[in-house]
Amino acid sequence: MTTPSHRASRRSSPPTWIARAPEAAVLGLVALSLAASATVSLGIHRPWTTLPLALVVGWLLWRAVPPIAVAGLAARRAALWVVGGAAAWTVLGIALSSQYIVVSRDPGFLALSGIWLIDHPSTDIPSLGGVEAAATQANVIPDAWEAWNIYGDVIQPQGAKALPALLSVGGWLAGVHGVLAFNAIVGGVGVLAVFALARRMMKPAAAAASAGAFALTVSHIGLSRSPYSEPLTLLLIVAAVSWAWRGLSTRRHGPMIAAGIASGATALVRIDGAAYAVGVLMGIGLAAVARSPKARRLLPSFIVPQVLVLAAGYASLYRWSHAYLARLGDQALVVGAVYCAGLAVVVIVALVWGPRRHARTAAWVGRHRTHVASIAGWGTAAAVAVLASRPLWMVARRGTESDTDTFANSVVEAFQRLADLPIDPSRTYGESTLTWMSYYYTWPLMALAAVGLGVLAYRAVHGNAEGFAFLGAVAAPTAMYVVTPEIIPDQLWAIRRFEPITMPGLAIAAGVGAWWVAARIVERWPAWDLRAPAWAGFAMLALPMTTWISVKPGDEYPVAPAVYVWSIEQYGALGISAELCDVIDGRPVVLAGRSQYFGTIRVMCDVPEVLALVDPEPEALAQMAQIWGEAPIVLTQDPALVGAAADAPPIIDALMYRGEYALQHMPRVNARETVTWYAGIVQPDGSVEPVAPTSP
Repeated sequence: MTTPSHRASRRSSPPTWIARAPEAAVLGLVALSLAASATVSLGIHRPWTTLPLALVVGWLLWRAVPPIAVAGLAARRAALWVVGGAAAWTVLGIALSSQYIVVSRDPGFLALSGIWLIDHPSTDIPSLGGVEAAATQANVIPDAWEAWNIYGDVIQPQGAKALPALLSVGGWLAGVHGVLAFNAIVGGVGVLAVFALARRMMKPAAAAASAGAFALTVSHIGLSRSPYSEPLTLLLIVAAVSWAWRGLSTRRHGPMIAAGIASGATALVRIDGAAYAVGVLMGIGLAAVARSPKARRLLPSFIVPQVLVLAAGYASLYRWSHAYLARLGDQALVVGAVYCAGLAVVVIVALVWGPRRHARTAAWVGRHRTHVASIAGWGTAAAVAVLASRPLWMVARRGTESDTDTFANSVVEAFQRLADLPIDPSRTYGESTLTWMSYYYTWPLMALAAVGLGVLAYRAVHGNAEGFAFLGAVAAPTAMYVVTPEIIPDQLWAIRRFEPITMPGLAIAAGVGAWWVAARIVERWPAWDLRAPAWAGFAMLALPMTTWISVKPGDEYPVAPAVYVWSIEQYGALGISAELCDVIDGRPVVLAGRSQYFGTIRVMCDVPEVLALVDPEPEALAQMAQIWGEAPIVLTQDPALVGAAADAPPIIDALMYRGEYALQHMPRVNARETVTWYAGIVQPDGSVEPVAPTSP
């Protein structure tokens, strides 16, 4: 007979489906991203092609990796907390999502590409006579630097297309605001992916703490509220590791195929996607070889899909961002060579590591298992400590031979002057990569992560071979970018290198480390059997939140909140864009200076446009009017260029806010930028008649 207390207990217990919800959400969003990537790569990205394909892909993934209901009340309660927390985190992220439509960095052209895809099947943007108009005068161009590249008679936005295609799904639902908000959903589901992977390595409460620690980092908050590609890369990589772990544990081919596709799809998101895919490949290869000869038979099910999808990703990049791939071809070749080397190692080892060799090795490891595991554990933790100590004994610098080096050096010098740091333009600050991570996690949590990585390495050698899949996925790209980050070293920008797998990997490792330390405390003081895990969970959640407040004595703002937690990046940009489009009123545009607004005007106003790097001549302007069949409008920040008096009021005078460019510290100030525009209409003789500002 069921007693009232039992009935009340059942009512208060979370439903079974809540334990499946994290994996189900991850599976659904991965399916949608794969479908959007496929249709945009084929130039057929429409709701009636993408959404049905997403349902088919989702059904196939459900068959391959059906979400598992982890047994136990503790598992359901942990899942409930994580799902509820991720939902609240996502809602707040949507409310504070950026207005990043001015191309100062990657989120600008990624957001604008997503906005373009709301009503178009591909990211190719017609020049609408811009090529012919630009030919009327030297130093007038139909595109804009690296973000927008002319290719034949179309303009191709820089970068891979998976994220813009996925963002455009939000645009189908809610227009421009849907595009700008959708990455917050990707970031929220990424938290669920971290939890789903973490609970394969630790108890549900510890896994929830790891997911919470990651969600509370300023880095994940900031990168998810703007259209950065890293949260989507994170989702794919973490899902791939989780699915491969299941495939290795159950010896099923379906999860391995799903893992290969998801990890290979990183090339559809980023040009360096292979750098993250190779980590998953090497980790899974090591886990399969260490586990058993039968597990090695699963490797083709992972390798073949990964290679095919990686190839499709770079083929898509070649087709839809040709100049970008050509410009970064050397870097892409280096990443490709690293991947090919990793692939060769995995294939060769898998082929030569036959049953006899495996048996002999297993017997030897069995005799010395504790010693080998201890060496692996202590060696891993020591390696993290050595890398963290590099600022004490080295200074990393780049060369000065290439144009890329020269540009990077000039930017770093400007940041150094702004921050009153010693002028050393060639510094990459690459020795401080672990210090960068400490800005977001704090050093105590980094220490727990080092302990946790050591514990995971010990366990992997001691019999839990699937742990090698996680360790390899984290170690390979982390090692590459910790040593040579190859990025302008200001924050939040620089931490992007570590968002896809290093930062979530550290959160998971910190959870392992925190609960390992708690267990040692309980062994020594049994009375702490409840308090030690509780304090471990509190530390995991509280430490990242301490970085939300920055204390800098002597500064103009000695105490300041972390800017990316509370602010809307590029706040004011949507209003400026709307005002510009009202002034343009459907006319062709000659944009004089401020190339950051080229894509904003072309996409948001959808008018023909050229960028004038010098003052346009009257004869050229008259010819442009003939080519376009109507008088263009000149937009500039120089009133003299449009015949206005020096003290004439601009047609637009507005403010835009953005996070500061912070070198060697957490961004803590919301920079304010005054945006002014003057405009003039081209007359038949090529002169320019200024446009008077409208009354407020």
